[in-house]
Amino acid sequence: MRDLTRPLRECLAAMDDKHNLQEVLRRYPADRDELIALLRLSIDLGGLEAPAADPAFRLRARNRMLAAAAQRRQARRWNPLAALPRPVVRLAYAGALAAALLIGGLTAASASDNSLPGDPLYGVKLGVERARLATTFDSAARARLELQFADVRLAEAQRLFAAGRVQEGVRGMAEYDTAVAQFNRSIAGSTLDTRAVDELSRVLDERAARADASLKELAGSLAAGGDTEAAAAVARAQSHVEQAWSGSKRDLQSRGSASQPGHQTKPAAGQP
Repeated sequence: MRDLTRPLRECLAAMDDKHNLQEVLRRYPADRDELIALLRLSIDLGGLEAPAADPAFRLRARNRMLAAAAQRRQARRWNPLAALPRPVVRLAYAGALAAALLIGGLTAASASDNSLPGDPLYGVKLGVERARLATTFDSAARARLELQFADVRLAEAQRLFAAGRVQEGVRGMAEYDTAVAQFNRSIAGSTLDTRAVDELSRVLDERAARADASLKELAGSLAAGGDTEAAAAVARAQSHVEQAWSGSKRDLQSRGSASQPGHQTKPAAGQP
């Protein structure tokens, strides 16, 4: 197994100093995939909060510690780690700790998938999303991720409204609006090839139609239930989102037309 300590340290330093991470990865093409996986793990673990200790668990741990201390006093047993050099012992402990953190991090990330704003694991959910975006360097793949996360924000808002958490649902609609606007900005600032333009155009048409139907149904349901303010907030978000969708569609259509063979720019009025 190759020693990735130095390249991983360079990658982490580039992220901390906000340098070009992709340039660092280019220096290690053979280890690129493994380095990206390690960076994702580092970001995921960094966003985890320390879990609250269970009182019963603390009592059991205390009793076990006292029992182990008494047993050591009664009979000193040979410890195989004591015969190893100190650096090796430290490495063994570090490996065990890393494995425990990895298992705990993956469990928390999986459990956070269905969390909503205000839930204990919602911060983990957002941290995982940020980690995926931070380690996605292809412009088209990043745009698809942003579109996917915008769908997640809309689904969260719908669930909040359905659970009677109306004010949180209104804030969720604002988050959805912001996510769509971010996707629109990414499209405008990205370099995309013809295949990516065609794929994103198709996906965008599907998502826009589905979101428009969902928002109209949600606004109608809230208005019928007498919650006119929430219905108005959903309608405003729908108007903003439609404008963002339209801008993204125009951008993609113009790129698709420009990339077609034989495309010529139309002369301005009055020119031959």
